[in-house]
Order: sequence, then C-alpha cells, then structure tokens
Amino acid sequence: MDAAIKTSDLTKFYGEVRAIDHLALEVEGGEIFGFLGPNGAGKTTTIRILTGVIKPDLGSASIMSCDILKKPLKAKQVMGDPA
Repeated sequence: MDAAIKTSDLTKFYGEVRAIDHLALEVEGGEIFGFLGPNGAGKTTTIRILTGVIKPDLGSASIMSCDILKKPLKAKQVMGDPA
C-alpha cells in the first residue's frame, strides 16, 4: 500500500529562519498519528504545505501518491476522500 502522506527532505525558510528542516515523514493509510512539538517547531508550516496553502523551498510531499506540486488539484481532492 502506498503512503497516505509522504514527505522527503521537506524544507521551508522564512528569511533566514528554517521553519522545517529536511522533514521525512511517512504515514500509511488507516494509521492514526499525532503531530506534536513546541511552538515554532514547524507543525503549522508543514500542514500548510501539505494542504497547498504554501510551497516548500526544498523537498517533496505527496498525498495518496499525488505530488502536491505537480498535481495540486488532485492532491486536494484525494485529501478529503474517505476511501
């Protein structure tokens, strides 16, 4: 089974501040996971990238095997699909 969420080397800068530093994440379909960390750890930035609100500076991310940069509309469609 392909990963429901997958990131590789995901990185985002705000000026000189590195909000996300080469994040590698893989969540399989049907898994339940928590996204925990202190303020400023990059949780919101990661979610904004995964939902297509902002673009990463480096790396890649996919939702149900749909690349969020190459197929943003398809990624958003499958994001809310209960199947």
